[in-house]
Amino acid sequence: MTRFRMLFALLLTWPLVALADDHVDPALVGSLWLTNVKVVDVESGRILEARDVRIQDGRIAEIVETAPREPMEGVTSLDGNGGWLIPALAEMHAHVPSASQGNQRIQDVLSLFLAQGVTTIRGMLGEPAHLELRDRLAAGEIQGPRLFTSGPSFNGNTVSSPAQGAERVREQAEAGYDFLKIHPGLTREEFVAVAEAAQALDIPLAGHVSFETGLETALAYEQATIDHLDAYAEAMVPPGDALHGQSPQFFGLNLADGMDPAAARALAQKTAAAGVWQVPTQSLFETTTGPLSLEALGSRPGMDVLSNDLLSNWEGAVTNIRGQMTEAQRARFLDARRTLLVEMQRAGVGLLLGSDAPQIMNVPGYSTHQELVYLVEAGLTPLEALQTGTLNVARFFGESDRGQVAPGMVADLVLLDANPLEDIGNTTRISGVFQGGDWLDRASLDQLVNDVRSRKL
Repeated sequence: MTRFRMLFALLLTWPLVALADDHVDPALVGSLWLTNVKVVDVESGRILEARDVRIQDGRIAEIVETAPREPMEGVTSLDGNGGWLIPALAEMHAHVPSASQGNQRIQDVLSLFLAQGVTTIRGMLGEPAHLELRDRLAAGEIQGPRLFTSGPSFNGNTVSSPAQGAERVREQAEAGYDFLKIHPGLTREEFVAVAEAAQALDIPLAGHVSFETGLETALAYEQATIDHLDAYAEAMVPPGDALHGQSPQFFGLNLADGMDPAAARALAQKTAAAGVWQVPTQSLFETTTGPLSLEALGSRPGMDVLSNDLLSNWEGAVTNIRGQMTEAQRARFLDARRTLLVEMQRAGVGLLLGSDAPQIMNVPGYSTHQELVYLVEAGLTPLEALQTGTLNVARFFGESDRGQVAPGMVADLVLLDANPLEDIGNTTRISGVFQGGDWLDRASLDQLVNDVRSRKL
């Protein structure tokens, strides 16, 4: 009897064991294993060799050492071929086309960003239509980066009194914009009214610093970001210089002869103490005032997506700007900005990646990578430059689940064919992009660009 029971038990156990071998762990169904990659830790600068990354439900579920893994039903595997895995990039000074320019142009700009591994953009001149666009992007109804958008600009034409400025703040906050865009032209009194109303409603200010407002006031009222290093040219002209107190023209280009790089350290320390972030958009200035010829600028990657008319307009803008300065003045201007950038990094000022695309010779997505190169040429390390578009952005937005490659993070990722910490230019060597866990391979990214190229931007 005992022997019979033992045999019966074995007979019952056998099929259960067989089933267990074919069993699919429900917790793993829908997962994707990205195998054989090098994970770039953008906080420490360490590179974790030979890692497998499991992505599930749009997030990084786990990162383990590379190991053989049996195929499992419901689980996808993708060979990373030893590539370098970094967080996807953010473009913190972008311009989304107006609805009046048509949905196709909007989609083309979004596609160019995404094709270059940019999965977050901050639209710096918004309108009501961009609120719907933001929500549709978030819902996955439109392909493209997630969008943070400002409302229509606060400037000397749209604000005629402190009371009107405060009222426009309330209107835009109620409409649901993510932040307010400041343009030149506000008086100090108007800016203060706008800033105080924004603080009361907890909606940040970003953008320019009006000449009449001045850098000191923008810092005192903790403007969330100052873009283009606006007002710093004026601040770098010492008292007693013939140019001190003069109104800047195009971002202070007319003040180049008076800008003293020695003033950069104190300004950086004051900025750090105020906690005001900076979006340098160095690419805009290196492009417009730098040494590259129009021919060289026109042959850079991405320029072939532009229409002849747009390229001609941009070339005309560069020619006009350079015509107002000598070569020596342009060099002095850029040197002062580069010095200021380095001093801000050393002082602990939060720097954010942005290139002001699509604007003068800056093609969406492509110029984001150029910005990284220019930051390194100014004196930042490749790691510090990379942080401006990843880790720093997450900290700026207060997002604990973005900006790094680690378990629990949103799976917005870029797989590279070469190490970006050795050469920041390697961020352009993109093998594929994850957006919320969805994989876009090289062919898919190329198709996005080719579609735009066929229409021309």
